[in-house]
Amino acid sequence: MRIKGLIATIIILAELAAGFILMGSDMTPVIKWWLMMLVLGLAAYPLCARLFSTYKDKGYLFGKILGGLFPAWLLWLLASLRIVKFSTGAVITITLFTFVFWWVLSHFVFKKNTAELLKEIPIDTIMVREAIFTGAFLFFCYIKCFNPEAFGTERMMDYGFMQSIYRTDYFPPEDFWFAGESLNYYYFGQYFCTFLTKLSINSVNYGYNLALSMCFALCLGYAFSIVYQLMLGRSGDKKKAAVAGILAAMVLPGAASLHYLIFNFLVPWTWDILAIPGDKPSYWYADSTRYIGYHPETDDRTAHEYPAYSFLLGDLHAHVINIFVVLTILAILYAWLTDNEEEREGSVFAVELKKPRLWVIAFLTGICVMENFWDFPIYFVVSGAVLLALNLRREINGLRVFSATVLQGTVVILTSLIVSLPFQLTFEAMANGIAFAENHTPIYQLAILWALPLSLLVGLMVAVIKNCKGDSVVRSVRDWLRSFDKTDLYVILIGLCGAGLILIPEIIYIEDIYSGSFKRFNTMFKLSYQAFIMLNLMMCYTVSRFVMKPETAAQKKWGIIGGVLLILCCGYFITALRMSAGDIKDRENYEGLRADAYIEKQVPADSDAIYWARDNIPSGSVVLEANGSSYTIYNRVSVITGLPTVLGWHTHEWLWHNDLSPVEDRVEIVRRMYVDADRALMEQYGVDYIFVGYCEYEKYSDQGMNIDNIRELGQVVYSSPVQDDGRYTFIVKL
Repeated sequence: MRIKGLIATIIILAELAAGFILMGSDMTPVIKWWLMMLVLGLAAYPLCARLFSTYKDKGYLFGKILGGLFPAWLLWLLASLRIVKFSTGAVITITLFTFVFWWVLSHFVFKKNTAELLKEIPIDTIMVREAIFTGAFLFFCYIKCFNPEAFGTERMMDYGFMQSIYRTDYFPPEDFWFAGESLNYYYFGQYFCTFLTKLSINSVNYGYNLALSMCFALCLGYAFSIVYQLMLGRSGDKKKAAVAGILAAMVLPGAASLHYLIFNFLVPWTWDILAIPGDKPSYWYADSTRYIGYHPETDDRTAHEYPAYSFLLGDLHAHVINIFVVLTILAILYAWLTDNEEEREGSVFAVELKKPRLWVIAFLTGICVMENFWDFPIYFVVSGAVLLALNLRREINGLRVFSATVLQGTVVILTSLIVSLPFQLTFEAMANGIAFAENHTPIYQLAILWALPLSLLVGLMVAVIKNCKGDSVVRSVRDWLRSFDKTDLYVILIGLCGAGLILIPEIIYIEDIYSGSFKRFNTMFKLSYQAFIMLNLMMCYTVSRFVMKPETAAQKKWGIIGGVLLILCCGYFITALRMSAGDIKDRENYEGLRADAYIEKQVPADSDAIYWARDNIPSGSVVLEANGSSYTIYNRVSVITGLPTVLGWHTHEWLWHNDLSPVEDRVEIVRRMYVDADRALMEQYGVDYIFVGYCEYEKYSDQGMNIDNIRELGQVVYSSPVQDDGRYTFIVKL
C-alpha cells in the first residue's frame, strides 16, 4: 500500500470514529451494515475484476451490490420454489456459498488463480473508493437521525413491505394489506433490502434507514466511478478524472433542475427588485418535482423527480432502490465498449455466449423486471444501442454485426424472463395499454427542466461531429462510428436515450388507474427519472471535457457556464435537507435511526400494543384493524408488525388490483366486523386477532362499534390502561 492508500485508510478510520462520536449507540447497527457491505465487495471482486477490467478501480464499488444481488436472487428463487425458507441462517449460508463460487469461478473460468488476482488488486484505488462510500454512507445515516420516521408519503408502505417480507418464509409474500392474497407489486427491491438487513443481523426498524443510506452512498460512489472512468478514458489524466468524478458525486445524488435556481432565487429576487405588490412566492423543495400542471395549475398534473428529492423524502421505493442496478448496467456497458480484447474466432454463438458481461447485464435486466419494471424496457433499449454501436465498430462483417446484436438482445430478453419467471407467474400487470397523449408540456416548462442537459448534449454532439467532418475515411455508418472516440460515443448514446425518455410522454403514455388530470403522471415520472440519471452523467462528463480538455474557446466558455449552473443546482440538496430534516447542527433535533419510533408520537396510546403484537403474535396471523386512506396513520398495525390485515390503504390496493370493486367490498366487510362484531365473517377471512385502538375508535365509534361485543369474541391478550376519555387499546385473540 502506497501513500494514497494509507491516507485513504486513515480517512476511513476517521470517518468511523466521527460516526461513533456523532451517533453514539445508533452506530452499532450502522457498523454492522458497513462491515457487511465491505465483505460483499470483497466477495464479488473476482467477478468485478473481469467485468470492469478497463476500470482503474476494477469496479470495486459495484461488487457491493453484485456481491449481494446474486445470493439474494438465489435464495429468493429457492424460497419461491419452497425449497428453502427465507431465514437468517439461509441468508448467511447462501452468501458464503456465492463468496466461494466467485473465487472458484475466477480460478477455473477466468483463468486467474487467487495469488495472481490478489497481486493485481489496485489496493490504493480501492481504499480511495471505500473512503468515498464510507463517508457518504455515514453522512446520510447521520442526517437520517434528524428525520428517521417511516411516516408520511409512502414511507409507511415501504416499511410495511420490508417488515412483512422479513417475517415471510416463502415467496411471493402475502399482501399485508389484503390478507389471503399474494402481494401484486414490484417487491424485489424491498426484498433485497430485507435480505441485507438479515445478513447484517439488523432489524427492520434500523434496516429501513440503513438501506436508504446505502442507496445514497452507492449512487454517489457509482457516479464518481463512472464519470471518473469516462474522463480518464478521454483525457488519460487522473487528476482531471478525479475532478470530473467529484462533480458527478455532487450532481447525481444532490442536484435538481434549473427550476430550483429560478423559483428559489430568481423569482423572489425579481419580486423584491421590482417591488411587486402581494405575497412573494415561496419555495418548497417538492415544488421542483411538481411543476408541470401545478405552476400554473392545469388539467395535466405530472411528476419529474430525481435522486436528491427521493433520498431526502425518505421513500424506499422501487425507483430509488433500482438506482444502483441501472448504474451498474451503465457502468458495465462502458467497460464493454472500451475493452480492446481481440476478436475470438468461431461461430457467433461460441463467441458471444462466452462473454460474462452479456450474462450479467441480462441478469440485472431481469432484476429490473421485479424491482422497477419501467427500467426493464428502458435499459434493454439503452443496452441495445450501446451494443449495436460496439458491434458496428468491431472487425466483423455486416451479417455478423446483425447476428451478434440479435443474439445479444435475445440472450438479454430470455435470461431476464427466466430470472424473473417465478415473480411473473404470480404477478398481474397494473397497466391497461398505451394511449396517445392528449396534453403536452409547454415549451417554456420543458426548457426550464431540460434546456441545460439538452444544450450540453447538442454541444457535445457538435464537437464530436466536427472532428469527423471532411475525413475522407468516413464512407459509411460503421466508418463514421469508428471515427468517434469511444467515450464520446458512449456518452452521446446515453444522452440521446435520456432525451428520448423526455420526448416519449409528449407522444404516448401508459394507461393505469390514474385518470383525468393525472393520465401522464406515472409515465412522465418513471421515464424522466431515468432521463435525469443518464443526462446528468452526460452533463458531468461534457462539462469536464469542455473545461479541462477543450478543443475550442467556445467549448471552454460553455463548459464553465454549464459547470457553474450544475454546481449551483447542487444547492438543492442543502435547501431540501433543511426543509425536510431541520437544522442538523442542532443536537436537540437528533432523534436516532429507528424508523418506527414515529408510532410513539402519532398514536402514543397504541404504541405499546403494536410493539406487543409485533413481538408476540405468530407470523402468518391475520390481525384485523381499521382500514383507511393512503398516506395516513391508518393501517399502522400491519405496517409496524408486518402481519397481514383484511384491508389496507384504499388507493394503493386499488392500483395493485387494477380494480376498485374488490377493495370497496372489503371496506364494507371490515366495517361489519367492527360494528356488528361478526365472528363468522372474521373466520371467513381468516382473522386471528382483533386490534382496537385510536383509528378504530375514530372510524367506527359513531357507527355503533361496541367494544364489549368485540371483547366477548375471544380472549383479551393485551389491554392498555384506560385513558381520560374512557378509551383503551386492546387485542382480542379469536
